[in-house]
Amino acid sequence: MVEKVSREAEAKYLKYMKLRETLAKILQEKAVAQGALEEVEALLGQLKELSEDTELYKLTGYVLIKTKRDDVLKELEEKKDDLEIKLKALESQEKKLREDIERLAEELKRMLGGAGVASVGG
Repeated sequence: MVEKVSREAEAKYLKYMKLRETLAKILQEKAVAQGALEEVEALLGQLKELSEDTELYKLTGYVLIKTKRDDVLKELEEKKDDLEIKLKALESQEKKLREDIERLAEELKRMLGGAGVASVGG
């Protein structure tokens, strides 16, 4: 015999699935930001080893422009700061989403009499 699920349970399940989808997007964005941060940190390490008078060029659009090492260092430090702030914000969003997903999963389990609802993965 098939039981009909209440509208409330159906709505909670849809919200649960939407939150999981949002979490997946946040995790993907976080991975991209983490990769960019690692790249910036590696570049900073390499640039700091160069002498101040080393000729550097940066790509702006389709043009290479000669620039000073200190200007590039400053720009990369700012980029690093921005990425770190973005990562903290994404981690905060991730934590809240995981908490909301777990809460909804527990509510759904109670509503459905213990029937399985997938837990949050990592």
